Amino acid sequence: MIEINAHMSWIDFAIVGVYMLGMLAVGFFVYRKVPSFEEFFVAGRSMTTPILICTLVSTYYGVDVLFGTSELAYNDGVVAFFGYSQLSLAAYVFAAFALTKRLRKANFKSLPEILERNYGRGAGLLGALASLTYSIPALGLFGLGRVCEVILGFDARMGALLVGGVALAYTLMGGLWAVAITDTIQFVLMCLTLAFAVPLVMGKVGGFDAVAATAPPSFFEPFGSIPIWLVLAYGATGVSILVDPGFYQRVFAARDFRQARNALLIGLVVWGAYDWLVTAGGMFAVAAVNSGLLPVHVHPNDVLLNLVTLSLPVGLTGIFLAGVLATEMSTIDSYTLVAGGNLVYDIYRPLVEPDASDATLVRLTKFGICLSWVLGYGLAFAFERLLALWVFMSSLLVSVVMVPILMSLFWKGRKKPLAGLLSGLFGLSGVLLYYGALQMFGAANARYGTYILDFTVGGVAVSLWQEYAIFFTLPLSLLGFCVGNWLGRATQPRGAREEVEA
Repeated sequence: MIEINAHMSWIDFAIVGVYMLGMLAVGFFVYRKVPSFEEFFVAGRSMTTPILICTLVSTYYGVDVLFGTSELAYNDGVVAFFGYSQLSLAAYVFAAFALTKRLRKANFKSLPEILERNYGRGAGLLGALASLTYSIPALGLFGLGRVCEVILGFDARMGALLVGGVALAYTLMGGLWAVAITDTIQFVLMCLTLAFAVPLVMGKVGGFDAVAATAPPSFFEPFGSIPIWLVLAYGATGVSILVDPGFYQRVFAARDFRQARNALLIGLVVWGAYDWLVTAGGMFAVAAVNSGLLPVHVHPNDVLLNLVTLSLPVGLTGIFLAGVLATEMSTIDSYTLVAGGNLVYDIYRPLVEPDASDATLVRLTKFGICLSWVLGYGLAFAFERLLALWVFMSSLLVSVVMVPILMSLFWKGRKKPLAGLLSGLFGLSGVLLYYGALQMFGAANARYGTYILDFTVGGVAVSLWQEYAIFFTLPLSLLGFCVGNWLGRATQPRGAREEVEA
């Protein structure tokens, strides 16, 4: 059932419609310009700094930030910026200086290919499954559904189906070039809409003085009142950039490593500004609820969208909505393409058809894109809170691939195939066991949308949150690497042998 939002006019809906048609037009324009798999998947390795800035910024700052950061700001204040966002930006700086040159020099096409070449087929397949799980667009489709429900009045599942289908269509037609060009348009909309919207919201609710009048003092403390371990857990999700398959794809697509490095460094300025605007918007929602502008029962995920919709005039509301949709579509298209490549290039190719032609790889990757989209749609509504879904997917990826990937890039010693395999298996098992144990024995927490297990050790009260998984699973992955390197045979990985023989 569709209930049209009373705060939107036909002008706003027309703006959104034009935006959707424009995205499809870009995909159609690029459709005939994709002759090979390398062109389809890594844009012929010819991307320059300007387009990399746009595609990186818009890909990494989707509705997970718009909803997740504003939710944290609404619940706990400026910790959303200082305790969550800034730790993530620090990881981006490390990635720019430490990873871009090494990755571009390696000249791979995907993250799992690094594992396959260094540790063999087993580690490569495990990495492909972790990358696939991380990349299926559950997070983006969840966000699109929430946007459509809150602003347009669509059922969330129907909204994700319709709007997410547009992102699927142009990705299928044009591959990474279509993704990058649409990301450039989406980048502009994403930045401009928040830059206009948040100051208007600030004026409507009375600014930070109105927030301070009713919020607790901890709202303005850098680390707020939430447990320090939870702050660190949220911040630790930012290290996923070090093994993010979308980031690796962009580096492999760059003309040279300098283009990717410079794009990341320039993007930091935009990301920092975006983080602050979203944090401020979430905090202003507290004053809006207290003044009666927003209902008391408003969902924490929805506060920023509701508040901005109430504050903007006709026309700007439509542009804002197009910007919000652009924010998430840019994430969906990027990761759907990566997931399709994982299914075909990293799983099907090594197992079934090592000598597959370009035409076969492109055709099957398009099928993989569709399959990953369907999987993402099925998973999208399994979690109640977007932040909880993001933490789970990021913890899974980091726990499986970070140790073997970074060891392959930075450690000069011998790396036995069993080390890469056991590292991934230990990390994967740890995440599944930890989440399973907390959901079985822990208590649900409605405020944060998580599970917490409380117990006492030696008279000391201990609280384990679901989000703490990475603190246990990352050391477990390192242990698996050490055990595998100790017990494994010093044989050359299968992938490396095949490369030498070729």
